[in-house]
Amino acid sequence: MTNDNAATKFLVQDLDLYYGKFQALKKINLDIKEKEITALIGPSGCGKSTFLKTLNRMNDLEEGVRIEGSIALDGKDIFAKIDPISLRHRVGMVFQQPNPFPKSIYDNVAYGPRIHGVTKKSELDEIVERSLRQAAIWDELKDRLNK
Repeated sequence: MTNDNAATKFLVQDLDLYYGKFQALKKINLDIKEKEITALIGPSGCGKSTFLKTLNRMNDLEEGVRIEGSIALDGKDIFAKIDPISLRHRVGMVFQQPNPFPKSIYDNVAYGPRIHGVTKKSELDEIVERSLRQAAIWDELKDRLNK
């Protein structure tokens, strides 16, 4: 059941997304309401995750991606009016499988603290080691942090 009076959170209009010449998303038009649950259901490979990554501009980090159409968050164009880092602070992502940035192991783990203002290398080193120890993968990765 939808609430027709609910404010629009995301407004997606004529969204097309290409990986090089391959068109992964075709003419998506969607009005996502505030304080409602929206489910994306479809088979593997149909573009659900690609669409979700577009909502917080995670696709910006992939080479060869071209996006046409528009997405507005609270009435503001996410591509022209909202800084991607600010957008990602507001629109988080959770993935079923690990989805690292195209960076080193160290930079992937340090990404969150860095965007929250941590700049001191010794502090980042400590956070990275503690995080990898808590995930029980420090011993496996400690010699490959820059890969």
